[in-house]
Amino acid sequence: MKKIITAALCAIFAGTLIVSAADSKAGGMLVYGKAKDARALDPGMVDEGNSSMVVSQMFESLLAYKPGTTEIIPCLAKSYSVSKDVLEVTFNLRQGVKFHDGTPMDADAVVFSLKRQNDKAHPFNQFGPWKYWSSKGWAPTEKGPGIVKDIVKVNDSTVKIVLNKPDTTVIYNFALYFTAIVSPTAAQKFGVEFKNHPVGTGPFQFVEWQKDSHVALKRFEGYWGEKAHLNGMIFKVFPDEQARVLALKKGEADMIDPTGPEGMKTIEADSALKLQRGDILSLGYLSLNCETGPFVNKQLRQAFNYAVDRKQILESVYGKTGVYEKLPMPSLLWGYDKSVTDYTYSPEKAKALIKASGVVTPVKINMIYLPAYRPYNPNGKKIAEILQAQLKAVGIEAELKTFDLGTYWDTLDAGKFDVAMTGWTGEGDPDDWLFNLFTEGYNNSSRWRNKEYVDLVTKAKMVAGIPERSKFYYKAEKILMEEASICMLARGIEFMPMSAKVQGWISYPTGKRNFATVYLSK
Repeated sequence: MKKIITAALCAIFAGTLIVSAADSKAGGMLVYGKAKDARALDPGMVDEGNSSMVVSQMFESLLAYKPGTTEIIPCLAKSYSVSKDVLEVTFNLRQGVKFHDGTPMDADAVVFSLKRQNDKAHPFNQFGPWKYWSSKGWAPTEKGPGIVKDIVKVNDSTVKIVLNKPDTTVIYNFALYFTAIVSPTAAQKFGVEFKNHPVGTGPFQFVEWQKDSHVALKRFEGYWGEKAHLNGMIFKVFPDEQARVLALKKGEADMIDPTGPEGMKTIEADSALKLQRGDILSLGYLSLNCETGPFVNKQLRQAFNYAVDRKQILESVYGKTGVYEKLPMPSLLWGYDKSVTDYTYSPEKAKALIKASGVVTPVKINMIYLPAYRPYNPNGKKIAEILQAQLKAVGIEAELKTFDLGTYWDTLDAGKFDVAMTGWTGEGDPDDWLFNLFTEGYNNSSRWRNKEYVDLVTKAKMVAGIPERSKFYYKAEKILMEEASICMLARGIEFMPMSAKVQGWISYPTGKRNFATVYLSK
């Protein structure tokens, strides 16, 4: 066992340390070194990767992604059907599934888990915020009803989702962690503290959480599907990137967050370690505040885009961990218009647009940059420093700021910036990018609003078939490019650092972390 596993943890795990004769891969404890701690362990509250990584081991949704793909497959629901008018989705639940506390996963649990996020009158709605659910436009607001009208129990093993209007994109969301099913018994027991005492149906169950230190999980012996190979795992926080790499080299961690070019060189030079490549749907970009400050001016936003030399950023910071994308949606997906005209690096065009904008130079702005590794951004500080120099060359002077990661996301959500470094690791449907990131909701970090654009991406939800939906997305993408509310940086390519002993790791395009298939070679 690793040094960080205390005597108390050993006692807790004692019941799981028996290696099953039926599973030659069973046994062992895996330590995963991560940059930041989780913020909450209630899946409905989660909206960022450091939390979802942990939550996804303990909770499951009605549907899931087939490992390594974006293909939707059954999970807690064994099947589903959609009405002809696309106003009702009926889920037939898998029977015999138990939560970690031994209570049944049934229709009542599904209704509880989903309705608490949608119904303001629900007694557990107060324990949010339910950011992801709201950002999808599912919940009602002061402006009117949301997409989801009701969640109805048909019988003990059947649940119906009733919509206010047709939406062909609803289905894939039931494979995501924010629609995961929680134990009503545990939620009622812990109330507002359920976010610290999670109980789901997943292959691992909660043991303990020491804030800013580690989260410990153990294999759930009553799991309905194929049991996890590992006895348990620890998500250990190593805030410093070099410390994470060192922990991997010393055997204090078995896997760590992906690292930058220097860390990758260190890992590649060690025969006891390895990097496993995976293509992920993860984009890094800069949000330009369109609500207040200098970037309310569209010509200035366009000038900013021409001023950025993305090739320099890719070569200096990303290396082989990133490729350029011109649109805020991975080109790996359907609906991506390759013919859209891009902002190629041109300081001359940038200067001309700044002059035409009428803004007094030098243009003084503030830029907040990410303080920690993200799948779409290996080194926020270094990128910010390169951007600062490139912008200064065209008459834009950027003051750089950062915060701890929690404060950073709060500052982003509050719109307290001129330029903000952000990104998205999303799903295999264009809706999760073009609608989710650029309509009403906290994910629209640039606070850009355009009625014609919203109408197009909304209509794309209401028609069936890729060709028909793509027609709306192509038109919307042209508006996005013209309006320049963001500045694209790169699509991340993931290289997972791990011990050579780690086997069975599967990279998901969506960035999902699934440790149920992982085992340690003996």
